[in-house]
Amino acid sequence: MPVRLRAALSAGIIVAASFLATATTATPAYAAGEKVAIIVGPVGSMTNGYRSAADGVASAAAAAGATVVKAYSPDATWANVQAAVNGANVIVYFGHGNGFPNPYSSTENPDRVNGWGLNRTNTNGDGDNWSTTMVYCGEKALLGTLTASDGIHQWNWCGGSTNTDGITPAPGFTVIYSQAHYTAGFGERYSPSDPLTTLDQAQQRVRNYSYPMLALGARGYIATGLGDADEILTRVLTQPNRTFGEIFFDGGGFNYSALMAIPHADFPGAEVWVQETVAGSMHFGQPDYWYAFAGNPSATPTSGGTALPFSDIAGSAFIADIAWVAAQGITLGCGNGQYCPTQNVTRDQMASFIGRALSLPAATTDYFPDDAGSVHEADINRLAAAGISNGCGGGLYCPGAAVTRDQMASFLARALSLPAATTDYFGDDAGSIHEADINRLAAAGVTNGCQAGLYCPTQPVTREQMAAFLHRAIGD
Repeated sequence: MPVRLRAALSAGIIVAASFLATATTATPAYAAGEKVAIIVGPVGSMTNGYRSAADGVASAAAAAGATVVKAYSPDATWANVQAAVNGANVIVYFGHGNGFPNPYSSTENPDRVNGWGLNRTNTNGDGDNWSTTMVYCGEKALLGTLTASDGIHQWNWCGGSTNTDGITPAPGFTVIYSQAHYTAGFGERYSPSDPLTTLDQAQQRVRNYSYPMLALGARGYIATGLGDADEILTRVLTQPNRTFGEIFFDGGGFNYSALMAIPHADFPGAEVWVQETVAGSMHFGQPDYWYAFAGNPSATPTSGGTALPFSDIAGSAFIADIAWVAAQGITLGCGNGQYCPTQNVTRDQMASFIGRALSLPAATTDYFPDDAGSVHEADINRLAAAGISNGCGGGLYCPGAAVTRDQMASFLARALSLPAATTDYFGDDAGSIHEADINRLAAAGVTNGCQAGLYCPTQPVTREQMAAFLHRAIGD
């Protein structure tokens, strides 16, 4: 288990994969008062598979103590779905997706896109012919803004001709889309020669598809094409105090290096997250956008989140950690309201991060001649007095040099007073003067390296990574 002492500065979070699977105690008492609405639209011969997956979601919801209401094809008509989602804290949708941009129209047509593919009536089985048996009830249907000038099928079958009330989920609800085209960014590709989804298309699709849900007051929008809706729902229901960013990161398909984020163009404080990955043989083993989030990543299933402390951290995988170090007074950022998350941590900055985080006592000695005038000089001396740093050699500290992973291992091993290790954990640190400390961190469970069997000792540490290991080490 990782060292969890106050001084346990977890270097393992330098690589996202080594800290995203944090164990969290389930709290089904939270879900006991929750209503989960599960929709399965008609998808022809695939509907049985979708119903089976939806039943898995229903089982996960029940296990968490939630009340489950189902609207499955052939009974997933507008009236039944509207009733099912009324007052729902979580909505999970399986079915056809119809988003924008798409290959069929250069116009968005909000009466039929960014919504749900539903049964017109319950007399046509699972037929998904959009001209005769299925209807796309788009964002205007969800928002209750359909008019008689919209599509005739939407007006007739999506509540327009009888009412324009839209849907009424609970305030601050969460929506999870599963296996629905466009919702996570991926489009319709039926041949290896079909065009690959571009980043811009994926971001536009997620922005557009999330629009009606966020407009209705959703706190979080998560879309997946990876068959893990049950796991996502479990995290939402049983980890209500974790941020949506953290819930998203824990997804089996999350890939930090592939994550791309932009501010949501329609909702201040919200963001659009997409990532391009390969998902087995899906889409012929070619990359696409299978996993996405929209909303304020600092929000939780039970709270709306807070304003971000810095203007440049939108989309960082470590956004919650950066917000935490700011709230604790460990950092004021890099200036001009920014944090500079991807900037390498310098040795003098590292001294201040650790000195403040551990509340090290002031030093009475000036240990190094090359830090004169540095705003971090006092913290450098505090680290030296505590025996955490001996400088960079020759009586110097090298304050402006970037901190590498092997150097960080030595800082941390000394700070934690970790015992010597008897195992050599990594194959790429041979000859490093920090090898013993790297192994001490690995033996203590503080790091798993940068990838299988490797530590990447000379790789620099970034400011966002620094925030993450401080948060992990000291805790809330």
